[in-house]
Amino acid sequence: MDESRLYEVGPAGAAFTTREDPAARDRRLNRLRWLFAIGLAANAATWTLAGLAFVLGGRVWGAWFGVLALATAPLLLLPAGVEGAARLKARRRHATRPGDFPTA
Repeated sequence: MDESRLYEVGPAGAAFTTREDPAARDRRLNRLRWLFAIGLAANAATWTLAGLAFVLGGRVWGAWFGVLALATAPLLLLPAGVEGAARLKARRRHATRPGDFPTA
């Protein structure tokens, strides 16, 4: 399948094409995987610290470290937001067929 000939049609009937370098896309996806892994590790570490603080330091310490753990939760959504923004940036809306679009 020739990927240069692919296009999508939105709900309003407008054609969209995605022009993105495959190597750049692969680098971005690799970076996003690492960001997700780092966010997951940070979240797991803060939840573990919250549990230890509760056991060793009491309710007040546990509550403060629990708030810290909740503050790291958005790190899990960060890669999804970055990927969504990158995909929207790579899409171009066309009213007519672009001149460089292959014909056959």
